[in-house]
Amino acid sequence: MFKSTIEKLKRRYVAEDLDLSVWENLERELKKLEKFEIVDGDSLEDFLYYWSELFMILQEQLAWKYIDMTRFADNEDKRLEYSRFYAEVYSRSEPYKIKLMNKYYCSPFRKDLDSYRYENFDAIVSNTVELFREENLSLEIEEKKLASEYAAIIGSLTVDYRDHEYTLSQLSKFQLEPDRSVREEAWRLSMSKLKEVHKNLEELFDRLLAIRVPQAENAGFSSYRDYMHRKKNRFVYSVDDIIRFHESVEKIVVPFVAELNEKRRKQLGLQRLRPWDLSVDPSGKVLKPFRTMEEFVQKAIRILEKVDPEFGRNLFKMKENGLLDLENRKGKAPGGYNYPLDETGAPFIFMNATGTPANVRTILHESGHAMHSFATANEKLIAYRHATHEAAELASMSMELLTMDHWDEYYSADEVRIARLEELTGTLSFLPWCMVVDSFQQWIYTNPEHSPKERDRKFAEVFDRFNTGVEWAGLEDMKEIRWLLQPHIFTNPFYYIEYGIAQLGALAIYKNYRERGPEAIEEYKKFLSMGYSRPLDELFEIAGIEFDFSEKHLSELVHFVGSELVSL
Repeated sequence: MFKSTIEKLKRRYVAEDLDLSVWENLERELKKLEKFEIVDGDSLEDFLYYWSELFMILQEQLAWKYIDMTRFADNEDKRLEYSRFYAEVYSRSEPYKIKLMNKYYCSPFRKDLDSYRYENFDAIVSNTVELFREENLSLEIEEKKLASEYAAIIGSLTVDYRDHEYTLSQLSKFQLEPDRSVREEAWRLSMSKLKEVHKNLEELFDRLLAIRVPQAENAGFSSYRDYMHRKKNRFVYSVDDIIRFHESVEKIVVPFVAELNEKRRKQLGLQRLRPWDLSVDPSGKVLKPFRTMEEFVQKAIRILEKVDPEFGRNLFKMKENGLLDLENRKGKAPGGYNYPLDETGAPFIFMNATGTPANVRTILHESGHAMHSFATANEKLIAYRHATHEAAELASMSMELLTMDHWDEYYSADEVRIARLEELTGTLSFLPWCMVVDSFQQWIYTNPEHSPKERDRKFAEVFDRFNTGVEWAGLEDMKEIRWLLQPHIFTNPFYYIEYGIAQLGALAIYKNYRERGPEAIEEYKKFLSMGYSRPLDELFEIAGIEFDFSEKHLSELVHFVGSELVSL
């Protein structure tokens, strides 16, 4: 069996026993860096590695605070501790970080460094320095604090159904039931529970909006949308490119998905396709890929090992070292994530498994993120450890598709066909929703004076623009508040279009895999190892694919998916 040891990185610059959760300790190290003597290219690089090591330790401490907060979202002490650490320690390091970036950027010895190696680093540093405003620090602290309230509200919602108490995540499993009345009842229960906190969530969002808009103004931007576009280091595409992406999806993908949904309607024998008809398998089968968490993880390890032995080894190590929290339970925050632990050299996977096929996709998705973390564990520059979101999601979404040939670990031969059909249709069915989330946020932040009612109505309007044949008549009030279930809008504004960009890339990688097999896996691994050391468009090239949102490119991918569906 695999070795379970994860070798924690040895500190070269910071004392092993130094506790950076104490501000005075952190400040002392930051002042040492401020005074660090740079006399040539080698000492400049040494300065960068010291700085990176310090912030890797600090970010891991923030990571554990966040992990604890989401694992125990109903524990007020955990939430307050995260907020305290972010406000009293982490955020206070930001002005120093800007000073350190300036120290590097203004150094005459920067010319002595490898220009290819540091090209992207220079772009990241200059952008960060230009956008930094000290007056935004207090706003960012308050924003983090407010955003944490979202998980506490949603994570605490439960519904009594059939003599059992269910979280909203757990209740979602009834959407797979062949009995339509069960699906509808569970769906309505979930949305009714959401309506109970509708006002609270609207008020929370208004407070977040009031905190976010001034950050853009302070940095000299006319809208928070444009500010966040820059802040997210979106160097290789513009806001106009994103709007064209919306239009391409509306023209090419929406009609294709509408055709798939019409086929689903006929297979289910329905007059109208409703929101509770989208997850059930038309064959009437309810796929139950696992019953216990141990079975769930072991099967994922075997699947990853078949794609590449190193992938299986890495997930096994995470399991053996307590770096997985997978099972849904009351009081746990919704959603799932992979959180890199920079000093440990491995990540942590969090999710809410309830025994559904979606859980299989989630663990393989998060494993893609995890393999990205492992692949960059020896990178000395912290800025290159964490890829831009588009590349990060390319890693995870590609892993879902690259593992499909081995899903027989979870399913019988007939069930594999059903699961693969669901995965492939899901790759394209997701894109209209992705455009809804991004387009809605673009409207929110370019029209910040709107009322909650106007916001809800605008969401319904955008939702209708990308509707793929689902009937919402009589459910208008629920459609208007559907956005409240999307955590990113509350906790990570404008972090969503990345999923759409990555989905196109993942389909292209999977197309290469179908055509070239192991060669495509090697290109994928090479891409993982690069982290964020090259610009995004180059990272796509390294993965063997194009960085392209055009109608032509989307048409090619839609045609490929269509042919794959026919073959199944």
